Amino acid sequence: MGTRLALRIQERYEELTPSEQKLAQFLLDRPDEILASSATELARFTGVSKATAARLFRNLGYNDFNDVRLQAREERNRTGPVQQIPMPQAAVDEVVTVPTHLQVESANLTRTFEELRPDVLNAAAEQIGGAGRVWVAGLGIENGIARYLRILLTRVRPGVHMISENAATWPEELASTGPNDALIIIAVRPWTKQIATVLTFARTTRLKTIVITDPTNTGKARRKEATVLNCHVSTPWSELTQTSVLSMAQLLAATVANRIGGRAKARRDLIADLAEEIESGDI
Repeated sequence: MGTRLALRIQERYEELTPSEQKLAQFLLDRPDEILASSATELARFTGVSKATAARLFRNLGYNDFNDVRLQAREERNRTGPVQQIPMPQAAVDEVVTVPTHLQVESANLTRTFEELRPDVLNAAAEQIGGAGRVWVAGLGIENGIARYLRILLTRVRPGVHMISENAATWPEELASTGPNDALIIIAVRPWTKQIATVLTFARTTRLKTIVITDPTNTGKARRKEATVLNCHVSTPWSELTQTSVLSMAQLLAATVANRIGGRAKARRDLIADLAEEIESGDI
């Protein structure tokens, strides 16, 4: 799928109807289908009407599906074909096999990191490395990854804090942040109202904000002036996968360490020495 189409979907996703979102998500997950299938086939694959497909493309700023396909063909001719691992079709009764699981995870990881711009990753690492303090937040499943990211960052720099999973305490915790701080939010779809509210607060208070999310929420995060790290998380079954989110967190922490340089190594060495002394009982 052409990059410009993906960007249009990301920017306008929340404005689409549920049926349009269903087809839009399919196009984000299976970019090759734009050149391989007709508009009628795309509608059939996703269980929506042909009228919904036509309306989606118009809402994205195209005259019709032919315009979408022409753009995708021009971009492929300019950049060359990209060999991507296809997302498998939904299995009957959502039965998951090892080969299917491997294909799903490989497809999401490949798309996530092929689409990641180094300048965006470096900008996020610069914000985190140069911040006075760093705050990490995540709700639900993402809270576990947020906790893991906090541990990784704490090993390379001081002043990394975890925002409680209990959103009721967020006002007190956010009141402690300052304009020299950085906020990392890990949140894939569906977004809660709290996430949008926190992003608005961060923009108003000039808090440097990094959001690790999926393509359907990219537009919302960018409109809040956040640095966005996109992760593909779709599967053929009902549950999303967090593999690419976890991998992005690891890459982000490693990039922060690279940006900090010698200070990160000195802190790691100090932590290792302290761990050894504690284990031996010397402290």
